[in-house]
Amino acid sequence: MNTLICYFVAAVTSLASMNGVDEKKLTYGIRQITEDMIQEKYQLCPDGKPVEVVILSIEAPTQGLRIGPFEFKSKKTIVKSKVVIDGKEYFGTGIAKTNVAATLLQLQDDNLPFERTEFSIAVKKSLEDALD
Repeated sequence: MNTLICYFVAAVTSLASMNGVDEKKLTYGIRQITEDMIQEKYQLCPDGKPVEVVILSIEAPTQGLRIGPFEFKSKKTIVKSKVVIDGKEYFGTGIAKTNVAATLLQLQDDNLPFERTEFSIAVKKSLEDALD
């Protein structure tokens, strides 16, 4: 008889913070992404083996180039994570990029806004890197 191995996301913590984003919303979103990814390969059940996720760092460096009245900016969102599954630690890094081309009049703020969509993409890539 085959026994079914299933998992549940026991804990999601973040050692990094994002300005303007509540810690509970951040960890809830990461929990949802993690559960979706685990469900692609395994079963989820409340009494399964625990999976723990730790967001180690969130970085968002911006680089820019100005040529006359034109400005080009590129922002990377880099998320580093650790996933503990079956007692083993797996590390991942995910990167999402945003590029903007504008004239000086169009780009009023020198900083590109932190996009939640880009963060979500970077988190997913980081978890995929850790779980693959």
